[in-house]
Amino acid sequence: MKKIGTIAMAALLTGSLAGGIPAFAQEEAAQVISAKEEDTTNYMKFTGVIQHIEKGDGEIRLTVENEEELIMILRINDDSLLLNSGTTEKIQKEDLKKGATIEGYYDKNKPMILIYPATVTPELVIVKDEDIFGEVKVSKFDENFLSLDKALKLNIAEETILLNQQGEAIEKKDLKGKELVVFYTATTKSLPPQTTPSKIIALDYVTEEMAQVQEIIAADHYMKDGVKMIPLRKVAEQLGYTVQSQPKVNGALVTLGNSSFTITRGDKTYGYNKSIRTFEVAPELKGMKTYVSEDFLELLVRN
Repeated sequence: MKKIGTIAMAALLTGSLAGGIPAFAQEEAAQVISAKEEDTTNYMKFTGVIQHIEKGDGEIRLTVENEEELIMILRINDDSLLLNSGTTEKIQKEDLKKGATIEGYYDKNKPMILIYPATVTPELVIVKDEDIFGEVKVSKFDENFLSLDKALKLNIAEETILLNQQGEAIEKKDLKGKELVVFYTATTKSLPPQTTPSKIIALDYVTEEMAQVQEIIAADHYMKDGVKMIPLRKVAEQLGYTVQSQPKVNGALVTLGNSSFTITRGDKTYGYNKSIRTFEVAPELKGMKTYVSEDFLELLVRN
């Protein structure tokens, strides 16, 4: 039997007594990410060698063992982003091989089932290339592109390939505020080390709250003039706003803290605090519900 370790075993015995994130998730996390790094990334990391591959309906289950002989089950589906550390290119889940060393990154804010071995669905998997050398850094960065753990400074050059998670070309300004997957081969000996990356991928991190918003929109929307129209009340209230109908002006008042939006159906302009903003498409009533253009979501989230 593979060893679990004193800390992990204690977590298994006491986890059901702890509140918030299960104790096993917290203790397992302590073994794969330091306290210093905890606020510098949205993800936990588990590094190990693939011991077994089980193919299922629409997913592949990897049994991965790390150097301390701890085991984790990684469930790989079509939403998991798989990247080769050397070529920097995407790979398919069917290309995963037994004996390969991988890094699995999974959302630290999602609860984990209190079992051993832990089973997670990683958002990102880095497969270590044995033939082509390449390093990968996954982290948040500040406005000067210094990683928040102060471990790496990026010098982005014209030849650095910049992509979003969908593989589309983006600009340097689009990297700001994103969790980045950075591919590089060499660093300076300075403190902090600096590198000119060959490729950077900006991840689309989705919080649980936003995942629920996306579910609402997926189930309740329609297209008008090429623009997606979303249900105002459902989306705003999911994000914590209060929505008050204003029949006299044929609209609604949307508020949260010091933020206030005054919306009128049929009018592309709306009030935001003391300023005037514009919808792509004017709000309208459909099925007794007010719908607004999806561009409004960005402003709701920003507040």
